[in-house]
Amino acid sequence: MAGINGPIRITGFSGTLDTDSLIKDLMRAERMPLDKVLKQKQYTLWKREEYRSMNTALLSFRSAVDGLRFESNFETVKATSSNTGVLDIISGGANPSTSTISVTKLASSATIVGNKVSQSSSDPVTTGGTVTITGASGSANITITAGTSTLDSIVKDINNNSKTTGVKASFDQSSGVLYLSSTTTGSSSKIEITPQGTTNALAQVFNLDAAQLSKTGEDAEYTVNGSNVIKSSTNNVSINGVQVTLRGSGQATISATTDRSGIADKIKNFVEKYNEIVDLFSTAATTKKNRDYEPLTSEEKSSLSEKEIELWENKARAGTLYNDNLLTGTLSSLRSALNLPLDTPTGDQLKMLSQIGITVKKDYRENGKLEIDEAKLQDAINNRFDEVKQLFTQSSDTPADTPENIKKRRQELGFADRLYEEVTAQLNKFTKKIGSGSIEAIDDSVLGRELKQLGDKESDLERKLKDIETRYYKKFAAMEQAIQKMNSQSSWLVSQLGG
Repeated sequence: MAGINGPIRITGFSGTLDTDSLIKDLMRAERMPLDKVLKQKQYTLWKREEYRSMNTALLSFRSAVDGLRFESNFETVKATSSNTGVLDIISGGANPSTSTISVTKLASSATIVGNKVSQSSSDPVTTGGTVTITGASGSANITITAGTSTLDSIVKDINNNSKTTGVKASFDQSSGVLYLSSTTTGSSSKIEITPQGTTNALAQVFNLDAAQLSKTGEDAEYTVNGSNVIKSSTNNVSINGVQVTLRGSGQATISATTDRSGIADKIKNFVEKYNEIVDLFSTAATTKKNRDYEPLTSEEKSSLSEKEIELWENKARAGTLYNDNLLTGTLSSLRSALNLPLDTPTGDQLKMLSQIGITVKKDYRENGKLEIDEAKLQDAINNRFDEVKQLFTQSSDTPADTPENIKKRRQELGFADRLYEEVTAQLNKFTKKIGSGSIEAIDDSVLGRELKQLGDKESDLERKLKDIETRYYKKFAAMEQAIQKMNSQSSWLVSQLGG
């Protein structure tokens, strides 16, 4: 029988005792302290998993709150172009306005287009020499070897040096034309091809004439509301805070207007995430443990199907965080933050979420979840928008250095910043409880230390069980030898007596 990670033993020589079964029964009783530790360890692992689920929900809630902390999130600028053939809108910017744009020229890169070449791109060239290609970024030498270099290899050499020069090349086999272009646009972009010697091998191989050996790019030119001509080295420009891409010559109007429609959705999302926290934390903290279900041992699992194990463990882990102080404390702190009126500069400003239609559900079975009167919320956004914004985003200069200042700062902070700080403080408590990573060796959290202690107990008990099992086998081996000897003596006596 193989013991607890022990050696392979051969027993039962006497044929009288089922040694393995006897020792297995004896070891079952000896294993009880180890099984108890393993169950404690499993409970702790389940608890850590539950805490991590709560931690993830808190992070999601904090993200929803974060979307209401800054004024820029309350009103965005939505911009449209009257002629997308002239310019496209990239982003709305921050300034609501209307601008008329007249584009006379687009920014272009420096480009060289060669004349037709009849040679195949894979055939060796007959002309050799070294040329210098200079772009906006710098210069590089390209060596062409007669009888070895091909059109393809020359193009590859040019592209291998594009980071240095800022020049890219391509060869169109169907038309027999070389294309060289700068990687940047504007008047500062350029391509210059100069020979090192009397022969311009690149010009001869790709059939370039003298006018094609030096090119520069051009800047974009446009006006805004009849302004002086504005030049840009790129077609991506900012016009009165709106990011646009110039597409072609002509005229277009940018209409940039304030869009407040998204703030109602952000507030609804905040309430939804809060209610998820209440549901999750309340359920976990009020679900009682069923003492009839404990973690299964390996031996118990071996007699059950996977489905039966799953059903059992679902019942066994239910109530893991029953009446947990961390969960109840988090809910209490969040409720307190929501119920504290905002300390505003003037008395007639909005001070409570209930004034914009966000109230606590009256049914006690809802555990303090929030509900929204959407009509009242929309009315507040439409008619008291700045106050709604202040209700969530008001800042405080009071440092959190004394109990009095902490209380004062909390009341001065808008609800979003107030909740953000509260959730962050609770997340720090979760981190102390469960740690921030998955590396057990450096986990110094409360549960991490508990798991280490249980792991040490597990190792000690396993060593003791090995010793106990070894002693049992030695004793039974001695017993079997004694029985075998006794049987032999008995048989001898019978034979001597003539039996």
